[in-house]
Amino acid sequence: MSELARRARCRRTETARNKEQGEITMSVYSLRHDRDRAIQALAAEYPKTFFTDGPRRKPLKRGIEKDIEAELAKDNDHPLLDHDITDAINFYCSHVGYHKACSVAGVSRVDLQGKPVSKVTASEALEAEAEAAEIFAQMAERRKAGNGLPPSVLPPTTRVVAKGSTISVNTALDNTELFAELEKQLGLVRTVLGADPDDLLRKQLARSALQLMADELQTVIARLDQK
Repeated sequence: MSELARRARCRRTETARNKEQGEITMSVYSLRHDRDRAIQALAAEYPKTFFTDGPRRKPLKRGIEKDIEAELAKDNDHPLLDHDITDAINFYCSHVGYHKACSVAGVSRVDLQGKPVSKVTASEALEAEAEAAEIFAQMAERRKAGNGLPPSVLPPTTRVVAKGSTISVNTALDNTELFAELEKQLGLVRTVLGADPDDLLRKQLARSALQLMADELQTVIARLDQK
């Protein structure tokens, strides 16, 4: 455990002890509530990067939690030390709104100042699209069972599967990088079709990945023909 993580845990333990002494039991502060509070704190500290509203969320810089830890290491009294930042960011990124934000190849990932630092790759976009579709499908199942969200909240079924959606090849990648993308997409196809290969949603997601793979192979072949 890093020194920063140890200090953060000690501070959270002290906060919990204070709440108990104030006759507020920890059972009131559920895990979901703690995570929501952590996201609210992140949004307050970095308003151009973190958003409590799911549809407003943007793809984050890879390893952004390390940047936050570096800032917290400079301030022993920083309010974010009350929260488990890594857990909060994992929870933040599991939201369907975040997956939808990452489902478009070429969209910028942002740093703590909200500035673009990199792009969402084609394979990452396909994976995010699959995650979002899976969540929407689960929501639809809960709605059918009568114990989920009301129809007014759930996106229309036609939005679960993006028929005819295509992702363009990132021609800025060299051949080695394209081969790495192909390996990622093949792994995604195996994952998507592994659980239920006859599911229409999974078939269409796999087809999108395979079509991108075909386009990337054609790009490599065209480059070879030019040499």
